[in-house]
Amino acid sequence: MPAGVLAEFNRSVAADRLVELLGAAGHSASVHRYTAGTRHRYEIFRVFCAAASGTAGFLDRAWQQGYADLCGTPELPRSARQIRHARQLAESAWRGVLMVSGPSRSGSPGLRVPDLETATVLIRAGRMMSLPVRMSTRPGGQLLLVMPQEVAA
Repeated sequence: MPAGVLAEFNRSVAADRLVELLGAAGHSASVHRYTAGTRHRYEIFRVFCAAASGTAGFLDRAWQQGYADLCGTPELPRSARQIRHARQLAESAWRGVLMVSGPSRSGSPGLRVPDLETATVLIRAGRMMSLPVRMSTRPGGQLLLVMPQEVAA
């Protein structure tokens, strides 16, 4: 990705949400839209920030902290505040992935995730919310399936 690009999205809603969240955290960012492809045209929404703003490091630290909160095993019992915070992270993880993924062509509840760490976060987040999620490894990444309640029981 070019310098200053934090993320690319295929939907403007997701890019706008990231810019909004970064603004609330005190980091400036903007969305730039461009059209790509030759025969089949599609739009890409890039979130830009100043290279020296420290936003990329901020996002890296936020990812690591969120990953530890959702996937780490606590050495001490968690307080009610920590449990509430972890549940909010779980809901945000699923909201974010559903916002970015958009509707599928087949209408199935499957979601392809390219890396194992993100899939692990979503599996743990699903368990935290009592969402019956199953994962299987496929070419190109992990396939997450949200199971119907009657099958999961």
